[in-house]
Amino acid sequence: MRTLIPEPTTVREMGGEFALPSPLPIAGGGNAAAYLAERLGRAAGVRVSEGSGGIEFAHDPSLGEEAYRMRVSTEGIRIESADERGAGWAVQTLLQLLPPAIYSAGPMEPTSLVVPCVEIEDAPRYHWRGSHIDVARNFLPLEGLYRHLEMMAMHKLNVVHLHLTDDQGWRIPIEGFPKLIEKGSTRPGTLAGHQPPPDENDCDDVAEHDGIECGGYYTREEITALVERAGMLGIQVVPEIDMPGHMESVVAAYPELGCVPIEHPRTCWGISEHVLALTDEAVEFCRAVLTDVATLFPGSPIHVGGDECPGKEWVEHEASRATMERIGATTPAEAQAWFENEICTHVLDMDRRVIAWDEVLEGGVPQGTTVMVWRKSEAVEEALRAGHDAIAAPTEFTYFDYRQHAGEDHPLTIGGNLPLSKVAGLSDLLDAVGGEGEGALLGAQFQLWSEYVHDWAKAEYLLWPRGCSVAQQLWSGSAGNARELATMEEHLSRLTARGLNWCRTAE
Repeated sequence: MRTLIPEPTTVREMGGEFALPSPLPIAGGGNAAAYLAERLGRAAGVRVSEGSGGIEFAHDPSLGEEAYRMRVSTEGIRIESADERGAGWAVQTLLQLLPPAIYSAGPMEPTSLVVPCVEIEDAPRYHWRGSHIDVARNFLPLEGLYRHLEMMAMHKLNVVHLHLTDDQGWRIPIEGFPKLIEKGSTRPGTLAGHQPPPDENDCDDVAEHDGIECGGYYTREEITALVERAGMLGIQVVPEIDMPGHMESVVAAYPELGCVPIEHPRTCWGISEHVLALTDEAVEFCRAVLTDVATLFPGSPIHVGGDECPGKEWVEHEASRATMERIGATTPAEAQAWFENEICTHVLDMDRRVIAWDEVLEGGVPQGTTVMVWRKSEAVEEALRAGHDAIAAPTEFTYFDYRQHAGEDHPLTIGGNLPLSKVAGLSDLLDAVGGEGEGALLGAQFQLWSEYVHDWAKAEYLLWPRGCSVAQQLWSGSAGNARELATMEEHLSRLTARGLNWCRTAE
């Protein structure tokens, strides 16, 4: 029996095998059947047809959300699910039952497409199984993002969280604000090497950069196509527009929205003290942006950031200070709480789930706001006690911009060590979360911040195989075979077949 990651809930081997015929009859299946046909055709030239004697998809409303049942006999394959996602995850399991070359561009011999006879019943442990990709600090081309979606689907991850805006670049066109792309998507250069240690305010900037123009954005048509492809694979695309901090790219494009003028998006990293002004104009800008984002990502939750927002400029900026007096805010923290309430309420009024980083717990946000916890794991329970749904994204287990091993050949990262063996402890943390409060723990996700990631080759090196372990834990509830390279050997051959630049050193 092949190694399956994530591991199904139950697997019963029955003896015998089923050889996929060509053409392969497929009955039903929708998107799941379409993706299966796509992969079989690409790798092995297998054609599909309608009919019986091959693969049959059936609807079973008694199964839970995203669950499936699959039976492979010598006569054919039957897949039952209550929804499209469940059928899609069944197809991903079926592909893993085939030789690893099924993930390649081919060619492979169609006669090698033989599936062992098994009965599998499977369902996910957590609803939110995510992958966060920062495409703002360094723009990552669409081609690699499409491949990342396929890797997510292989691992039954169902949410891709795109960090689309930051101090260093704005990556999404917004109706009525053309300068966000014209000026906000490109910076004149990038800091060479590692960011220097922070100054006393932890908001340091550096004037030196490499002088190489850096920019890029996704068109509205590209975003629409990406959302459609993700949906076919059972993945929801969640956009993040970070505010009111991490907004230098906005202030560079529209100086009137900031407290001080900025010539261009930030050329280095660290926390910037240049934030949006506390003015009606800035708040209305944010509302307009989020309204347009909602049209580009129909039905999706919307992440509004809320992290790392120094308020020094608000105290020194006359219009922002006037707003603080009007709303009764005596500190920047109170002023940000007011801002977050305005923005989160706007998203909720659009009948969308709104998500914010855990800093928002300090000042309070409207009920219905989902809190994404990154700084300290204890904040998960804090959010639940406050009545908020929570998503775990703890730095200590899920920040893949940290080093994957201690070898001298490891490429430059933000710092810190997060080997595969430590990532395997995420499920223990999730199991320890208590049941107090009205909020629910939706699940978790891993994050890739891109300060030191300029292309997909490096992104994949940092993402995998650590991403395999997180996916395994979120689906099955424990690290299982995905806690060390030795027990993942067969699965890693699938990544190789797909052409991924995964990291071959675990510690």
